[in-house]
Amino acid sequence: MIAEGMVMLTHYVTRLTPGVLLFGLWFALTPRALPAMRILILLAAFVLMRDVMTPLHMWSLGSSAQIAFTDNAFVLAALGGLSVLLIMWLARLAPELWRLVRWFIGHPAIGLAIGLAVGCLMGVPLRVYQGIDVSEIHGYWVWLPGMVVLAFGGNALEEVLFRGFLQGYLEQQVTPMRAALISGVAFAACHSFLALSVTALGWPVLLFTLIEGLACAWVRMRYGVLPATLTHGTAILLIAVPLV
Repeated sequence: MIAEGMVMLTHYVTRLTPGVLLFGLWFALTPRALPAMRILILLAAFVLMRDVMTPLHMWSLGSSAQIAFTDNAFVLAALGGLSVLLIMWLARLAPELWRLVRWFIGHPAIGLAIGLAVGCLMGVPLRVYQGIDVSEIHGYWVWLPGMVVLAFGGNALEEVLFRGFLQGYLEQQVTPMRAALISGVAFAACHSFLALSVTALGWPVLLFTLIEGLACAWVRMRYGVLPATLTHGTAILLIAVPLV
């Protein structure tokens, strides 16, 4: 598993590196006095990092609102861990953006409970619709720990970018509700390439990501980035299956 995973990760990094270097140069050349531009650069770089995984068969979107991730748990855990490291790196690289992140708003326990509940409200109906029976999925329980790391680690990075940086910045310019709406719509719009070009699944992907983005943006507005991360990660974890 580890040897195969290292090969897959090497292919991923090799394909990704030229684009990441250009985004990094663009980000470095952009003055800190232009936070909106720096946030957009980071969002575009994240979209590249996510969408490059598709042609490498690291994940796949199904027509029944099902997301299949590679059955290599080592790869999933490595990607989730890398996402957490990138979050820590961003804290040092862009402290002016990091100050925009509001981890909790109000009581943390209530926020986490709401985040979990909203994630279940999105994920459970889709899981029932898909008819997922884990007893029929070979290797599901071996795969699951790696998927947990990716679901919450990977989506923590996405939430820091969309709900921490973008929504936090927008709240300085417009009302919190409008900032949440923009954040949710931007989240769905950034899945357009995945829905319309990288894959051919089209509007169902955009509809789901719009609902998901608005839900996470609302949770962030009321309770903070960590509850929104719990919402996002829970929803993805509930609808994910191993890619076979």
